[in-house]
Amino acid sequence: MTAAATPAHVVIDGFLGAARAGELMQFALEHESEFHQSRFYTAEREARVDTSVRDSSHLLELGPLRAAFSASVDAILAQLTHELDVGLPAETKKEMEMVRYGDGGFFKRHADAPPRPDGHDSVRALTLVYYFHALPKRFEGGALRLFSPDGFADIAPVYDRLVAFPSAALHEVRTTRCASAFADGRFSINCWVRRAREGQSPSPSC
Repeated sequence: MTAAATPAHVVIDGFLGAARAGELMQFALEHESEFHQSRFYTAEREARVDTSVRDSSHLLELGPLRAAFSASVDAILAQLTHELDVGLPAETKKEMEMVRYGDGGFFKRHADAPPRPDGHDSVRALTLVYYFHALPKRFEGGALRLFSPDGFADIAPVYDRLVAFPSAALHEVRTTRCASAFADGRFSINCWVRRAREGQSPSPSC
């Protein structure tokens, strides 16, 4: 585990191991037809598809892989929150999606946590991104850029790498370049750990 203070983030290489990373890739290939254009949330908290802002596809139903990935996150969650100084209660909730960036895919600068209440009983507190892809690697680019007042840090989407950072942090996904086949793209699991708003209890965790 490697932690950096500015911008605050943690990188863990070899997070799941090659076998489980391969299972995720196989799952993606078997469910290719279920990937749909990714949405993003506007400042008014509307879910919208706009490929001039976010150009990728996503899969929301991860089947049995969801529980397995959640358990792996839970095993390191206390350490991550300590390193990143993100306070989380004993009860949390998670959101997850599998994402593919194809040729020309990107996501402009944004934050995962809204700057004001959005009507939910919980708020995104910690963002985790796990990278996997076909072997050998068939894409270029696609770095995660994390911003800070002093500049930015680019983190490469390395196979079997997990990156964690506070959900309020500004970040973007740089342009990916690859051939046109589905398997050629840049794949990731995005996981958001949510904490209840003050005075509320979160919905059940995944």
